[in-house]
Amino acid sequence: MSRLEGKRILITGSTRGIGFGMAEKMAALGASLILTGRDQAAADAAAAGLASATGAKVAGLGAPLTDEDAVNGLVDRAAAIFGGIDVLVNNAGVDSDGPALDHALEDWRRVIHVNLEVPFRLAQQAARHFLSDGKGGVVINVASVAGFKAIDEASSYVASKHGLVGLTKVLALEWGPKNIRVCGIAPGLIKTDMTHYIWGNEAGQAYVNNKIPIRRIGLPSDIGALTAFLASEDAGFIHGETIIVDGGATID
Repeated sequence: MSRLEGKRILITGSTRGIGFGMAEKMAALGASLILTGRDQAAADAAAAGLASATGAKVAGLGAPLTDEDAVNGLVDRAAAIFGGIDVLVNNAGVDSDGPALDHALEDWRRVIHVNLEVPFRLAQQAARHFLSDGKGGVVINVASVAGFKAIDEASSYVASKHGLVGLTKVLALEWGPKNIRVCGIAPGLIKTDMTHYIWGNEAGQAYVNNKIPIRRIGLPSDIGALTAFLASEDAGFIHGETIIVDGGATID
């Protein structure tokens, strides 16, 4: 895999979990990272820890993405830190479970806003920056296997991720001629604090063994490795695709 020296990469929702796993891999390959979190203190702490562990240039940027003021101009604020950005990773997302019949409109709107509207708006901001910079760039949208299948009692989440897969295709179609590459990642079950109810017990491991052919839960580093590849010049002909990373769980 190509190293990422000189790449300035903004990753939303990157103070923990999958986003931090992405940042760890790309920092190790020489990228300069801007990590966002819901508040500045969390972003600064994650950035300091990653910089200390890898020696990379890492900055934190507080950005609660349910806040319009935080979304407006986020890419410009990130670009000002290292003099520009070359890659945007739309990783931040939220969920709300429950039967569709009883799903509150407020919850529906929050999920669609954070998971679909915000990535669109940040991609717009990034594309305008790439065009003004004259060097092109890369947008990576983090969807989910829920972007390819139905999941019971996850109507807003599934709708948002299907929408993000479709948005990735449209942006790729429009922006490819402008030297802006757009692609996506669809993680399956990944070991984070949000999935502890599965991987933290024997019953959960039995579920993993039954549902995932490779018989293990995914790791943030699995997603990080693919993200680093897609951000690199080695992936220069991958465009408009959303790649499923789920240990084979959706192959049937």
